[in-house]
Amino acid sequence: MFKGVVLLLVLSSFTTANLSITEVRNVYEKAIYSQQIAVDLIDKLNASNNNTFLGYKGAVTMIMAKHVFSPYKKLNYFKNGKEILEQAILKEPLNIELRFLRFSIQSNSPKFLDYHSNLFSDKSFLLKEVKTINDTDLKQRITKFLLNNNEVSKAEKLTLQQ
Repeated sequence: MFKGVVLLLVLSSFTTANLSITEVRNVYEKAIYSQQIAVDLIDKLNASNNNTFLGYKGAVTMIMAKHVFSPYKKLNYFKNGKEILEQAILKEPLNIELRFLRFSIQSNSPKFLDYHSNLFSDKSFLLKEVKTINDTDLKQRITKFLLNNNEVSKAEKLTLQQ
């Protein structure tokens, strides 16, 4: 019952035509737990011309693979989402948020999907650039993720904490 109420509140608060990046980030984090939230977020992002939102659309499309049973559908969602995210990164290779999305997905993807080729370069980029981020919300999200990620060494985590 409580989960249903929370889901309803999330979806109803996310029906505005103008999306903020903070709203997208918040809903994106919930998409892993709910197929309906993932579908609704993709629908909202379809209406945007924002390249960062395009990256989120790709990432959420890959997350949809977790919500379907068919191996064929899982692979299709993952491949389609990967293509969308990579398109966004090609347009803005220095966009730290897009590189963060890719790093988070690559560091959590099963090895057999063979989507790990940018792990080292994205991690290096994030570790180098995170201190320059002016967006406090994004900076906190990236820092928290890196501090809890197995791809980041203890030495790198110590440097990040300073």
